Amino acid sequence: MTNRREFLKAATALSAVPLMGGSPFAIGREPVTLDAVIFDLRHPDARTFAACADQLGAPCREIEGDVTNLWQDELRSHWQAAPAAIAGLTERPALFLLERLAWDHGLRVVFAAEHAPDGRGYVAHRIIRTTDAGLAQELEAAGWRWPRVLADIMIAGPRVTTRDFRPTDTSMAAYPGEPAKLYSWIIAPRTAA
Repeated sequence: MTNRREFLKAATALSAVPLMGGSPFAIGREPVTLDAVIFDLRHPDARTFAACADQLGAPCREIEGDVTNLWQDELRSHWQAAPAAIAGLTERPALFLLERLAWDHGLRVVFAAEHAPDGRGYVAHRIIRTTDAGLAQELEAAGWRWPRVLADIMIAGPRVTTRDFRPTDTSMAAYPGEPAKLYSWIIAPRTAA
């Protein structure tokens, strides 16, 4: 596990270079950059994730639950011009909507994980889609630092791709009475994964 000094040193080095070779999709393929990292401003863990992604050089975009303005003002025109990869840490509805909008532009969810708080400070991590079988255990071991570890893995690490392009199992609404779960995800062109 890296210490704070090593993390900051790596973040500084990465911020000076585009996310190319360190992209989660770069294994044996052309380098792919992340067009945006979307985070839900209402959640402290999402804000921590975004701060780390920003340190790693990823362009961050904030939402407050609703992705409509981001879609209309930015993503739609970018994807019409050239489909590009995005990542995020949001609630379920944002992932659901972005996944469906992405289909029309040749993009698919290539990584997804659920992060469910228990109300007592513990977060359970369920990996929905990835090729890295040990990722959930790594996030569990990180404890309260899981958003930082997740950002490092998603933004700088080549470990989260998949070839499974079926729709994710996320739906629009949360179940009644459950605490707000966060979902980390990467949407990318099928050819990038």
